Amino acid sequence: MAVSARTRTLLTWLPATILAIIIAGIVLASVAMERSWWTQEDPPASADQKASDGSSMLTDAGFDYVNVEGVVRVRVGEGGLSAAELGLPEDGEKTAEFRRPVRALVAAGDEVHVLDDISGLTAVAEDGRLVAVSLRPDVVSGWSGAIGYLRALAPDFGWDAAQLDPLDSELSEFNRSDQGDTFTATIGPSTAGAVSVTGQLEFDRATGATPVTITFAPAG
Repeated sequence: MAVSARTRTLLTWLPATILAIIIAGIVLASVAMERSWWTQEDPPASADQKASDGSSMLTDAGFDYVNVEGVVRVRVGEGGLSAAELGLPEDGEKTAEFRRPVRALVAAGDEVHVLDDISGLTAVAEDGRLVAVSLRPDVVSGWSGAIGYLRALAPDFGWDAAQLDPLDSELSEFNRSDQGDTFTATIGPSTAGAVSVTGQLEFDRATGATPVTITFAPAG
């Protein structure tokens, strides 16, 4: 079949037209990104990102803001907001994995506890109140690192450091027993102040990984 001159002209221009459309789309996307909330240096928090008392909303939107700002703020116990005001269910939990390690500020009464390099968080609500916030630090590479991390926190959280002393021998006993896949140990809870703080480490037999969790709950 013969192809007319007009058809040949259209076929010649078609790839260039498609390329121009693609380039235009990229340009528009770049402009939109430059103007987006995500790329602002200090974006203001919206009502669904930060609660009325300045706490982080414990929702996807709230955690989006935490990822940008680099700080998660939570108050537990007396003076704290209700689960609904924080975006939590009446009874349930919400877990977040942050895109980068963030600083956690946990307030209880007149105390404020600060933990850096937090990679994740789980908030638990019961009967309409926030009853526990568990933080997962991104600073532990193995058993010795986990023990050292908890030992360094012991004075701040009122833990008895002697609780940590027998754990090395207990781990050795676990490894010799060849029973179970993980060895879990709990430190605390502390009993002083307006908040109860518990540390937990979990050694994985197969990999040697030992993640640590620090849990804050109202005292009493």
